[in-house]
Amino acid sequence: MTTDGPPPRRQYQWSPPEHPDPPEDQPLGIDGVEWSEWVDHTPVWIRVEFTRTGWQKVPGFVDADAGDRVYVQFVHMGFAHRLWLERDRITRRALRPRGGTREQG
Repeated sequence: MTTDGPPPRRQYQWSPPEHPDPPEDQPLGIDGVEWSEWVDHTPVWIRVEFTRTGWQKVPGFVDADAGDRVYVQFVHMGFAHRLWLERDRITRRALRPRGGTREQG
């Protein structure tokens, strides 16, 4: 008489799928300058080229002004960025007043 029973069960162990992380979408700027004038965070529209998604127009703020180039800060796809760009890629934007009451007609 043999005591051969059913074969032992193999236990499954879960592991996360392996996918290569895509490279982050990085903005392309220009070389900065050593000295610049600090400004009061003027709100602007920024035309910036990204490594994966190409040209985008994003809202941002100016941190410093060096004449022909400006140092800007903005957020793209949840990541904060700061970089130098040519002045002609920046246009001013107006912010709506905060709070207050709306006039009803």
